[in-house]
Amino acid sequence: MSTGSSGSPGATGATSQGSSGSGGSTRPSTSTQPRVGSGGSDAASPSYGPAFPLTLRRTGGIAGFNDRIVLDLDGRLHVETRSVHGRVCTLAPTQQRQLVSLLATLRLDPSAAGLPTSDPAGGQGPVGPDSPDAPDAVTDPITITVTDDEARPIDLSDPSLGEISGLVGVLVSDVTLSVPATTRCTTPTTSLAAAPAR
Repeated sequence: MSTGSSGSPGATGATSQGSSGSGGSTRPSTSTQPRVGSGGSDAASPSYGPAFPLTLRRTGGIAGFNDRIVLDLDGRLHVETRSVHGRVCTLAPTQQRQLVSLLATLRLDPSAAGLPTSDPAGGQGPVGPDSPDAPDAVTDPITITVTDDEARPIDLSDPSLGEISGLVGVLVSDVTLSVPATTRCTTPTTSLAAAPAR
């Protein structure tokens, strides 16, 4: 699922050397998204590091989570949940560097772009407790999925990604709280007092 661009600063095209058979030529890269790690433009080989922004989704569980967090390369997060709208958070510089450096080690497969993930199609609204689609902690586990800007999934269920998975899980849990405990956030408020009385 492609999420589109969130206007991350620093998105610039790069120049790479190509070979046309009769000598090298310089051509601009078609990729304008910020990227971490190193990877070639060869679509047949996996590339390192995700293209930012990343989309983190937490779904399922008995609470019926349907949270969407967009993480920019600069550490800014845009949070949307059933009860929180328009929240913008900023990671501490050390937390941002740690997360980005760990993500830079991941090998992402370009052939996986656009494949369906475990995210539900569309944001389903609340489901009543007597509905057959009602969340159940056993049959509807809480799932956190991550996709990069090229719609490539990052499988956090891989046991070798325990540190990254843990950091992402703690981050998602914190920024979706009514009042985040460790991450600096601002949430727009609507004031009932500002509305004219009738």
